[in-house]
Amino acid sequence: MAERDQKTFEPTPQRLRKAREEGNVLRSRELVALGMLSSGMTILFMGTPLAFHSLQELMRDLFYRAPSFTLTIETTSSLLEEITVRLLQILLPFFLVSGTLAVGLNIVQSGWNVAVKSIVPKLSRISPLEGFKRIFSSKGLFELLKGLLKLALLIPIAYLTISNHWQELLTLPFHPLPDIWTQGSRWIFIMIAQMLGVLALLVGADFAFQKWKYYQDLKMSFQELKDEIRESEGDPQLKVRRKQLAAKMARRPRLDHAVLKADVVITNPTHYAVALRYDPDEGDAPRVLVKGIRKRALRIRALAMEHGIPVIEEPPLARALYYSVDEEQEIPPELYPAVATILAEIYRQRGMN
Repeated sequence: MAERDQKTFEPTPQRLRKAREEGNVLRSRELVALGMLSSGMTILFMGTPLAFHSLQELMRDLFYRAPSFTLTIETTSSLLEEITVRLLQILLPFFLVSGTLAVGLNIVQSGWNVAVKSIVPKLSRISPLEGFKRIFSSKGLFELLKGLLKLALLIPIAYLTISNHWQELLTLPFHPLPDIWTQGSRWIFIMIAQMLGVLALLVGADFAFQKWKYYQDLKMSFQELKDEIRESEGDPQLKVRRKQLAAKMARRPRLDHAVLKADVVITNPTHYAVALRYDPDEGDAPRVLVKGIRKRALRIRALAMEHGIPVIEEPPLARALYYSVDEEQEIPPELYPAVATILAEIYRQRGMN
Protein backbone atom coordinates (compact mmCIF):
# COMPACT_ATOMS: atom_id res chain seq x y z
CA MET A 1 0.00 0.00 0.00
CA ALA A 2 2.91 2.35 0.78
CA GLU A 3 4.28 1.81 -2.73
CA ARG A 4 0.91 2.80 -4.20
CA ASP A 5 1.03 6.12 -2.28
CA GLN A 6 4.56 7.00 -3.41
CA LYS A 7 4.59 9.73 -6.04
CA THR A 8 6.78 8.12 -8.67
CA PHE A 9 4.79 8.79 -11.87
CA GLU A 10 5.48 11.83 -14.05
CA PRO A 11 2.66 14.43 -14.09
CA THR A 12 0.12 13.94 -16.86
CA PRO A 13 -0.92 16.77 -19.22
CA GLN A 14 -4.21 17.04 -17.34
CA ARG A 15 -2.41 17.49 -13.99
CA LEU A 16 -0.10 20.13 -15.51
CA ARG A 17 -3.12 21.92 -16.98
CA LYS A 18 -4.90 21.96 -13.63
CA ALA A 19 -1.77 23.32 -11.94
CA ARG A 20 -1.62 26.17 -14.45
CA GLU A 21 -5.30 26.93 -13.92
CA GLU A 22 -4.58 27.25 -10.19
CA GLY A 23 -1.65 29.60 -10.84
CA ASN A 24 0.98 26.97 -10.05
CA VAL A 25 3.51 27.50 -12.85
CA LEU A 26 7.26 27.12 -13.24
CA ARG A 27 8.83 30.41 -12.21
CA SER A 28 12.21 31.53 -10.89
CA ARG A 29 12.02 34.83 -9.02
CA GLU A 30 15.79 35.10 -9.15
CA LEU A 31 15.73 35.21 -12.96
CA VAL A 32 13.21 38.05 -12.92
CA ALA A 33 15.23 39.91 -10.27
CA LEU A 34 18.44 39.51 -12.29
CA GLY A 35 16.76 40.76 -15.47
CA MET A 36 15.29 43.79 -13.72
CA LEU A 37 18.59 44.57 -11.99
CA SER A 38 20.52 44.32 -15.26
CA SER A 39 18.04 46.50 -17.12
CA GLY A 40 17.92 48.97 -14.25
CA MET A 41 21.67 49.36 -14.20
CA THR A 42 21.80 49.72 -17.98
CA ILE A 43 19.13 52.41 -17.98
CA LEU A 44 20.82 54.12 -15.03
CA PHE A 45 24.19 54.39 -16.74
CA MET A 46 22.75 55.32 -20.12
CA GLY A 47 20.10 57.69 -18.82
CA THR A 48 21.87 59.41 -15.92
CA PRO A 49 23.54 62.11 -18.08
CA LEU A 50 20.17 62.98 -19.62
CA ALA A 51 18.53 62.93 -16.19
CA PHE A 52 21.21 65.26 -14.77
CA HIS A 53 20.76 67.58 -17.72
CA SER A 54 16.98 67.68 -17.20
CA LEU A 55 17.40 68.34 -13.48
CA GLN A 56 19.92 71.10 -14.17
CA GLU A 57 17.48 72.78 -16.54
CA LEU A 58 14.69 72.47 -13.98
CA MET A 59 16.82 73.97 -11.17
CA ARG A 60 18.06 76.76 -13.45
CA ASP A 61 14.50 77.66 -14.42
CA LEU A 62 13.40 77.65 -10.78
CA PHE A 63 16.30 79.91 -9.67
CA TYR A 64 15.78 82.31 -12.58
CA ARG A 65 12.10 82.66 -11.76
CA ALA A 66 12.54 82.82 -7.99
CA PRO A 67 13.01 86.67 -7.68
CA SER A 68 9.79 87.40 -9.55
CA PHE A 69 7.81 84.42 -8.25
CA THR A 70 4.68 85.31 -6.29
CA LEU A 71 3.65 82.62 -3.83
CA THR A 72 -0.08 81.96 -4.22
CA ILE A 73 -2.27 78.89 -4.36
CA GLU A 74 -2.51 79.10 -8.15
CA THR A 75 1.22 79.64 -8.77
CA THR A 76 2.22 76.96 -6.27
CA SER A 77 -0.14 74.44 -7.87
CA SER A 78 1.20 75.28 -11.31
CA LEU A 79 4.80 74.97 -10.09
CA LEU A 80 4.19 71.59 -8.45
CA GLU A 81 2.50 70.35 -11.62
CA GLU A 82 5.48 71.43 -13.72
CA ILE A 83 7.97 69.75 -11.37
CA THR A 84 5.89 66.53 -11.34
CA VAL A 85 5.78 66.42 -15.15
CA ARG A 86 9.57 66.94 -15.37
CA LEU A 87 10.24 64.18 -12.83
CA LEU A 88 7.85 61.79 -14.58
CA GLN A 89 9.67 62.38 -17.86
CA ILE A 90 12.87 61.30 -16.12
CA LEU A 91 11.50 58.31 -14.19
CA LEU A 92 8.80 56.94 -16.52
CA PRO A 93 11.16 55.25 -19.04
CA PHE A 94 12.86 53.41 -16.18
CA PHE A 95 9.58 52.07 -14.76
CA LEU A 96 8.18 51.19 -18.20
CA VAL A 97 11.24 49.20 -19.25
CA SER A 98 11.54 47.45 -15.88
CA GLY A 99 7.84 46.55 -15.75
CA THR A 100 7.78 45.30 -19.34
CA LEU A 101 10.89 43.20 -18.74
CA ALA A 102 9.46 41.71 -15.54
CA VAL A 103 6.27 40.63 -17.35
CA GLY A 104 8.26 39.36 -20.34
CA LEU A 105 10.58 37.21 -18.21
CA ASN A 106 7.61 35.62 -16.45
CA ILE A 107 5.95 34.86 -19.79
CA VAL A 108 9.19 33.38 -21.18
CA GLN A 109 9.44 31.03 -18.19
CA SER A 110 5.87 29.76 -18.00
CA GLY A 111 3.98 31.13 -21.01
CA TRP A 112 0.93 33.36 -20.91
CA ASN A 113 -1.31 32.20 -18.10
CA VAL A 114 -4.23 34.00 -16.46
CA ALA A 115 -5.22 32.04 -13.34
CA VAL A 116 -8.41 33.37 -11.76
CA LYS A 117 -8.17 30.91 -8.88
CA SER A 118 -4.85 32.38 -7.74
CA ILE A 119 -6.38 35.83 -7.10
CA VAL A 120 -9.39 34.57 -5.14
CA PRO A 121 -8.98 35.71 -1.49
CA LYS A 122 -8.01 32.95 0.92
CA LEU A 123 -7.93 33.18 4.72
CA SER A 124 -4.74 31.09 4.79
CA ARG A 125 -2.87 33.92 3.07
CA ILE A 126 -3.55 36.38 5.89
CA SER A 127 -3.35 33.88 8.73
CA PRO A 128 -0.30 34.57 10.99
CA LEU A 129 -0.02 30.85 11.76
CA GLU A 130 0.09 29.93 8.07
CA GLY A 131 2.59 32.74 7.53
CA PHE A 132 4.92 31.31 10.18
CA LYS A 133 4.54 27.87 8.63
CA ARG A 134 5.60 29.23 5.24
CA ILE A 135 8.59 31.05 6.75
CA PHE A 136 9.87 27.98 8.58
CA SER A 137 8.98 25.49 5.85
CA SER A 138 11.64 23.78 3.75
CA LYS A 139 10.98 26.28 0.96
CA GLY A 140 11.29 29.22 3.36
CA LEU A 141 14.57 27.90 4.76
CA PHE A 142 15.87 27.35 1.24
CA GLU A 143 15.08 30.98 0.33
CA LEU A 144 16.83 32.15 3.53
CA LEU A 145 19.95 30.12 2.75
CA LYS A 146 19.90 31.41 -0.81
CA GLY A 147 19.77 35.01 0.44
CA LEU A 148 22.65 34.39 2.86
CA LEU A 149 24.67 32.81 0.06
CA LYS A 150 24.13 35.88 -2.14
CA LEU A 151 25.32 38.16 0.67
CA ALA A 152 28.34 35.94 1.27
CA LEU A 153 29.34 36.24 -2.40
CA LEU A 154 28.43 39.88 -3.07
CA ILE A 155 29.80 41.56 0.04
CA PRO A 156 33.43 40.50 -0.71
CA ILE A 157 33.10 41.90 -4.25
CA ALA A 158 31.95 45.27 -2.90
CA TYR A 159 34.66 45.26 -0.23
CA LEU A 160 37.45 44.47 -2.68
CA THR A 161 36.28 47.15 -5.13
CA ILE A 162 36.16 49.83 -2.44
CA SER A 163 39.44 48.80 -0.76
CA ASN A 164 41.31 48.78 -4.11
CA HIS A 165 40.25 52.39 -4.79
CA TRP A 166 40.15 53.68 -1.22
CA GLN A 167 42.87 56.31 -1.68
CA GLU A 168 41.26 57.61 -4.86
CA LEU A 169 37.86 57.74 -3.13
CA LEU A 170 39.27 60.01 -0.44
CA THR A 171 40.44 62.54 -3.05
CA LEU A 172 37.19 62.60 -5.05
CA PRO A 173 35.65 65.57 -3.14
CA PHE A 174 38.47 67.79 -4.43
CA HIS A 175 37.67 67.07 -8.09
CA PRO A 176 35.07 68.76 -10.34
CA LEU A 177 31.61 67.19 -10.38
CA PRO A 178 31.90 65.75 -13.94
CA ASP A 179 35.16 64.02 -13.00
CA ILE A 180 33.59 62.62 -9.84
CA TRP A 181 30.70 61.19 -11.86
CA THR A 182 32.97 59.72 -14.58
CA GLN A 183 35.37 58.08 -12.11
CA GLY A 184 32.70 56.94 -9.66
CA SER A 185 30.43 55.48 -12.34
CA ARG A 186 33.35 53.52 -13.78
CA TRP A 187 34.05 51.88 -10.40
CA ILE A 188 30.38 51.21 -9.77
CA PHE A 189 29.97 49.70 -13.24
CA ILE A 190 32.89 47.30 -12.69
CA MET A 191 31.56 46.29 -9.26
CA ILE A 192 28.00 45.72 -10.49
CA ALA A 193 29.20 43.79 -13.56
CA GLN A 194 31.10 41.41 -11.27
CA MET A 195 28.06 41.06 -9.02
CA LEU A 196 25.79 40.34 -11.98
CA GLY A 197 28.19 37.65 -13.19
CA VAL A 198 28.04 35.90 -9.82
CA LEU A 199 24.25 36.32 -9.67
CA ALA A 200 23.91 34.84 -13.17
CA LEU A 201 25.55 31.62 -11.96
CA LEU A 202 23.22 31.52 -8.96
CA VAL A 203 20.19 32.18 -11.19
CA GLY A 204 21.14 29.30 -13.50
CA ALA A 205 21.40 26.92 -10.54
CA ASP A 206 18.17 28.27 -9.03
CA PHE A 207 16.23 27.88 -12.29
CA ALA A 208 17.40 24.28 -12.68
CA PHE A 209 16.40 23.55 -9.07
CA GLN A 210 13.01 25.27 -9.43
CA LYS A 211 12.26 23.26 -12.59
CA TRP A 212 13.21 20.00 -10.87
CA LYS A 213 11.21 20.92 -7.76
CA TYR A 214 8.16 21.96 -9.82
CA TYR A 215 7.86 18.63 -11.62
CA GLN A 216 8.83 16.74 -8.46
CA ASP A 217 5.94 18.33 -6.54
CA LEU A 218 3.50 17.50 -9.35
CA LYS A 219 4.47 13.84 -9.56
CA MET A 220 1.59 11.44 -9.03
CA SER A 221 1.04 8.32 -7.00
CA PHE A 222 -0.43 5.20 -8.54
CA GLN A 223 -3.78 5.95 -6.88
CA GLU A 224 -3.83 9.54 -8.18
CA LEU A 225 -3.04 8.34 -11.69
CA LYS A 226 -5.76 5.72 -11.46
CA ASP A 227 -8.30 8.28 -10.18
CA GLU A 228 -7.44 10.68 -12.99
CA ILE A 229 -7.90 7.99 -15.64
CA ARG A 230 -11.23 7.00 -14.08
CA GLU A 231 -12.31 10.64 -13.98
CA SER A 232 -11.38 11.18 -17.62
CA GLU A 233 -13.14 8.02 -18.74
CA GLY A 234 -16.18 8.95 -16.71
CA ASP A 235 -16.62 12.29 -18.43
CA PRO A 236 -19.89 11.95 -20.43
CA GLN A 237 -18.71 14.40 -23.10
CA LEU A 238 -15.49 12.45 -23.65
CA LYS A 239 -17.43 9.20 -23.89
CA VAL A 240 -19.79 10.64 -26.49
CA ARG A 241 -16.84 12.05 -28.44
CA ARG A 242 -15.03 8.70 -28.43
CA LYS A 243 -18.16 6.85 -29.57
CA GLN A 244 -18.72 9.31 -32.40
CA LEU A 245 -15.11 8.99 -33.54
CA ALA A 246 -15.26 5.18 -33.37
CA ALA A 247 -18.49 5.07 -35.36
CA LYS A 248 -17.06 7.44 -37.96
CA MET A 249 -13.91 5.32 -38.36
CA ALA A 250 -16.01 2.16 -38.61
CA ARG A 251 -18.08 3.67 -41.43
CA ARG A 252 -15.00 4.83 -43.29
CA PRO A 253 -14.25 2.47 -46.22
CA ARG A 254 -10.83 1.16 -46.95
CA LEU A 255 -9.02 3.57 -49.21
CA ASP A 256 -7.91 1.14 -51.90
CA HIS A 257 -11.29 -0.61 -52.13
CA ALA A 258 -13.11 2.72 -52.41
CA VAL A 259 -10.82 4.06 -55.13
CA LEU A 260 -11.21 0.84 -57.16
CA LYS A 261 -15.00 1.37 -57.20
CA ALA A 262 -14.71 5.04 -58.29
CA ASP A 263 -15.64 6.32 -61.75
CA VAL A 264 -13.38 9.37 -61.48
CA VAL A 265 -11.03 11.15 -59.07
CA ILE A 266 -11.22 14.95 -58.96
CA THR A 267 -7.96 16.61 -57.80
CA ASN A 268 -6.51 20.02 -56.92
CA PRO A 269 -4.04 18.52 -58.23
CA THR A 270 -1.97 17.55 -55.15
CA HIS A 271 -3.67 19.18 -52.15
CA TYR A 272 -7.16 17.69 -52.53
CA ALA A 273 -8.51 14.46 -54.03
CA VAL A 274 -12.14 13.24 -54.15
CA ALA A 275 -13.18 9.85 -55.57
CA LEU A 276 -16.69 9.84 -57.11
CA ARG A 277 -19.01 7.03 -58.24
CA TYR A 278 -22.37 7.20 -59.98
CA ASP A 279 -24.65 4.18 -60.12
CA PRO A 280 -28.38 4.78 -60.82
CA ASP A 281 -29.21 1.64 -58.81
CA GLU A 282 -27.48 3.07 -55.70
CA GLY A 283 -28.90 6.58 -55.77
CA ASP A 284 -30.11 9.53 -57.77
CA ALA A 285 -26.80 11.43 -57.70
CA PRO A 286 -23.06 10.69 -57.71
CA ARG A 287 -21.56 9.82 -54.32
CA VAL A 288 -18.23 10.71 -52.71
CA LEU A 289 -16.55 7.42 -51.89
CA VAL A 290 -13.39 8.78 -50.24
CA LYS A 291 -11.65 12.13 -50.02
CA GLY A 292 -8.37 13.43 -48.63
CA ILE A 293 -5.88 16.24 -48.43
CA ARG A 294 -2.09 16.33 -48.73
CA LYS A 295 -0.64 12.80 -48.18
CA ARG A 296 -4.03 11.09 -48.32
CA ALA A 297 -4.84 13.00 -51.52
CA LEU A 298 -1.58 11.87 -53.10
CA ARG A 299 -2.34 8.28 -52.07
CA ILE A 300 -5.83 8.44 -53.65
CA ARG A 301 -4.35 9.92 -56.84
CA ALA A 302 -1.63 7.25 -57.01
CA LEU A 303 -4.12 4.39 -56.54
CA ALA A 304 -6.40 5.80 -59.24
CA MET A 305 -3.56 6.14 -61.76
CA GLU A 306 -2.27 2.67 -60.87
CA HIS A 307 -5.67 1.05 -61.59
CA GLY A 308 -6.62 3.17 -64.59
CA ILE A 309 -9.24 5.32 -62.85
CA PRO A 310 -9.54 8.69 -64.65
CA VAL A 311 -7.92 11.56 -62.70
CA ILE A 312 -9.31 15.00 -63.56
CA GLU A 313 -7.68 18.21 -62.33
CA GLU A 314 -10.44 20.65 -61.39
CA PRO A 315 -9.18 22.68 -58.36
CA PRO A 316 -12.40 24.66 -57.62
CA LEU A 317 -14.59 21.56 -57.94
CA ALA A 318 -12.20 19.43 -55.87
CA ARG A 319 -12.24 21.98 -53.02
CA ALA A 320 -16.02 22.35 -53.20
CA LEU A 321 -16.55 18.58 -53.04
CA TYR A 322 -14.07 18.15 -50.20
CA TYR A 323 -15.61 20.81 -47.96
CA SER A 324 -19.31 20.31 -48.77
CA VAL A 325 -19.74 16.52 -49.01
CA ASP A 326 -18.90 13.79 -46.48
CA GLU A 327 -17.71 10.35 -47.50
CA GLU A 328 -20.51 7.98 -48.62
CA GLN A 329 -22.79 10.98 -49.18
CA GLU A 330 -24.39 12.20 -52.42
CA ILE A 331 -23.19 15.48 -53.91
CA PRO A 332 -25.47 18.54 -53.54
CA PRO A 333 -27.62 19.70 -56.49
CA GLU A 334 -25.52 22.82 -57.13
CA LEU A 335 -22.57 20.58 -58.09
CA TYR A 336 -24.59 18.37 -60.48
CA PRO A 337 -23.71 20.27 -63.70
CA ALA A 338 -19.94 20.29 -63.14
CA VAL A 339 -19.79 16.62 -62.12
CA ALA A 340 -22.20 15.55 -64.86
CA THR A 341 -20.02 17.20 -67.52
CA ILE A 342 -16.96 15.29 -66.31
CA LEU A 343 -18.80 11.96 -66.08
CA ALA A 344 -20.34 12.45 -69.54
CA GLU A 345 -16.88 13.01 -71.05
CA ILE A 346 -15.52 9.90 -69.30
CA TYR A 347 -18.45 7.77 -70.51
CA ARG A 348 -17.98 9.14 -74.04
CA GLN A 349 -14.31 8.21 -74.01
CA ARG A 350 -15.26 4.70 -72.85
CA GLY A 351 -17.78 4.42 -75.70
CA MET A 352 -20.70 4.34 -73.32
CA ASN A 353 -22.57 7.36 -74.70
